[in-house]
Amino acid sequence: MNADDVTGFISRWSRRKLAREEVAETPASPEVPAASPEATPAAGAPSAPALEPLPPVESLTPESDFKPFMRPEVDPGIKQAAMKQLFKDPQFNVMDGLDTYIEDYGVPDPIPESMMKTLYQARQHVWSDEERAAADKADAEAAVVAEAKADAEAKAAIEASLPPADAYPSEPPHPYVTDVPDPKA
Repeated sequence: MNADDVTGFISRWSRRKLAREEVAETPASPEVPAASPEATPAAGAPSAPALEPLPPVESLTPESDFKPFMRPEVDPGIKQAAMKQLFKDPQFNVMDGLDTYIEDYGVPDPIPESMMKTLYQARQHVWSDEERAAADKADAEAAVVAEAKADAEAKAAIEASLPPADAYPSEPPHPYVTDVPDPKA
């Protein structure tokens, strides 16, 4: 793209912008459509159907017909009042359980004491020195018991995985003997 193309583009853009601004600044005169003979109803011809009067909004029930309130020529305030009357019915006021943040999370829910005893932060910052020492001692004892239980389970698992003692002959077989009992059999 050379310099002539750029200046040509900019000057064309500037002319168009100025023309658009001039059009926007001139006030547009409102045009009044002339009344056509077809548009005015004749004296003997029937006019548009008269709208039936709407029932009072307070008298509406969920079984009432709300179609007359939804016509385009009805005032939006009346439409809204009719819809409010409809949705006052308890059947429309049932929670569906999908409102995740409907509960009041500003009310503190205390942590149960049993859970509080397992939290390291609570032990370090909330408990007294005596409580902390007693909890550390109980944890050490529980760790010893858990370790002994884990050792016993590991020993039992190892013993269960070994073949029975009578699966092998007491004397080693001769290297040339081929009828050695199969330990899997």
